[in-house]
Amino acid sequence: MKEIFVCSCGSFEHQMYFWTDNDIPLYTEVHLVTHRNFFIRLWRGLRYAFGYRSRFGEWDEFLFGTEDMLKLKEFLNNYNYGKRETK
Repeated sequence: MKEIFVCSCGSFEHQMYFWTDNDIPLYTEVHLVTHRNFFIRLWRGLRYAFGYRSRFGEWDEFLFGTEDMLKLKEFLNNYNYGKRETK
């Protein structure tokens, strides 16, 4: 099962993926902001290469709308945790 959510703010840069399979009960991936400006990307890459870390972390936000909350609840309820196949 796989579900993709787009932030309520409407930005396609704010996405969240949820999926399940027989080996992984629940996996999530958050897509963070990608800057289109080459120089910003270069500057951030250089800072990363030289070990710079923000004390606040590299955070962005994701706003779940009411429909998304219901979709996520349905996604989690549809996965049968007790009857997972094991190898």
